[in-house]
Amino acid sequence: MNGGVYIAVFRMPRTRWIRVGARGRFRFERGVYLYVGTAQRGLDARIERHGRKDKPLRWHVDYLSAEAEMVGAVCVPAPRHRECEIARELAGRYVRCVPGFGASDCRCGGHLFYAESWADL
Repeated sequence: MNGGVYIAVFRMPRTRWIRVGARGRFRFERGVYLYVGTAQRGLDARIERHGRKDKPLRWHVDYLSAEAEMVGAVCVPAPRHRECEIARELAGRYVRCVPGFGASDCRCGGHLFYAESWADL
């Protein structure tokens, strides 16, 4: 798939404090994290990048993915505006973790969500 919207799924094996760029340090509880993103070109490469530990820390999600295990992703062939629509849908079901995380180019409250366990998904 060349482009679309995705939900990357990360597993945090233990509670950790992680610096998220200029936003500062945040406590990430043990559990499952859902990150909504978009790549209108090179979607496969973007997903692969999220799974790597060794990379330049450029985007908010890089700080999380460098510390947590990426366990998979759901990809949807959709235009960019669906990214925020999906984030709003997830906000109705899950805890939004870090205010503005992954949303520096939109007006969403954030694109990172937390579930305590797999059973909560």
